[in-house]
Amino acid sequence: MSYVGFTHPNIVAHYKAQGDSLFQAHFDVSNEEERPFFQDGIIQEIESDGAKIHVKYEFEKYEYYEDMNDVRRVIIFAITENSGKSWFFAEEKEYFNDRIISKSKRLIKRS
Repeated sequence: MSYVGFTHPNIVAHYKAQGDSLFQAHFDVSNEEERPFFQDGIIQEIESDGAKIHVKYEFEKYEYYEDMNDVRRVIIFAITENSGKSWFFAEEKEYFNDRIISKSKRLIKRS
């Protein structure tokens, strides 16, 4: 449940609206072998507008069963709307999905 709790509310609502099975499939990290881990996050970009701050991070992502030499880079966005008091996270595909986060709400543009 902590994965859901840290995920941007628009993303949670998007998957919840698609039904219980899709919601569960997307957020289920109970299987240790399917649980990815991230390391070496690097800030790529920061944009702010008043109390809103969006931070683009690039991480190295590893799956449990992968060779540590098989590095995949993923982009994750950290989003706050209250000057950093609370943060939510979005993967790149969800951040740039207009049905989840509209273009007018994004502070970081696709590069």
